[in-house]
Amino acid sequence: MRVTKDEATDRLTKKAWAKNWADIRMDEILEIFNYVRVKKQMDILQRVLPKHDKILEGGCGLAPYLIRLRQLGYDVEGIDYNEVPLQKVLAQYPGIPVKVGDVAQVPYPDKYFGGYISLGVIEHFTEGPERAIREAHRVLKKGGVFFVMVPQNHIFMKLTAPLRFLKRNQGLRKLFRKQADTYYWEQYFKRNELIAILEKEGFDVKEVRPLDHSHALVSLSNFFRDKKTFDEASPLALKLGAWFEKHLPWSTACQMALVCYKK
Repeated sequence: MRVTKDEATDRLTKKAWAKNWADIRMDEILEIFNYVRVKKQMDILQRVLPKHDKILEGGCGLAPYLIRLRQLGYDVEGIDYNEVPLQKVLAQYPGIPVKVGDVAQVPYPDKYFGGYISLGVIEHFTEGPERAIREAHRVLKKGGVFFVMVPQNHIFMKLTAPLRFLKRNQGLRKLFRKQADTYYWEQYFKRNELIAILEKEGFDVKEVRPLDHSHALVSLSNFFRDKKTFDEASPLALKLGAWFEKHLPWSTACQMALVCYKK
């Protein structure tokens, strides 16, 4: 795992996220709550999040989970270090509690929240996730829940790693006169590695689950994407994903979810 900060890479990651959010419409991203994989995520969130306490989503982006959870009665607010997605959210949902803020320096006082949601965020820090995790711990009340979801380096990602490296190589892109590629940097954690980091920073990890097996196939090939939707897996991928979840739960999971509590 990288332990030194790379500011140039961090700037490229922020730029890539801005481009990603700019290309997505609010109406299409909110359809994800009809997807099988997202329903499973929401089942966990609704089970562990406090219904009568404040919750923060750190790195909320276009805030689909925040919006949906608020519709379900949860008191959720969000921060993101990128203003682009927040402007889109506020244009459609004026007054919704989202604002610019850095998860490595959360703009809230100590012990302010009863819950904290981190969905695909802490893996993007070149210096490692510790500072963001430490800040989550600071703003949570004792016993507060920290729900973390990070990508997994599943078997299909490993198979396609050489191709991704070639496609992203800036020298090769210049050679073939291709436009410079913009992508966000991320790291993959081993299960025990991330558990150890969370426990070191003061969390009690109560639950660890592999998720999103069908979407692992989508990352392998667009053949497995349902072309009628924004981002759902095809019926074939859903069937294969169900089999993988039962028989190869960890090696084929696209995401890893951890339910943690502040000690």
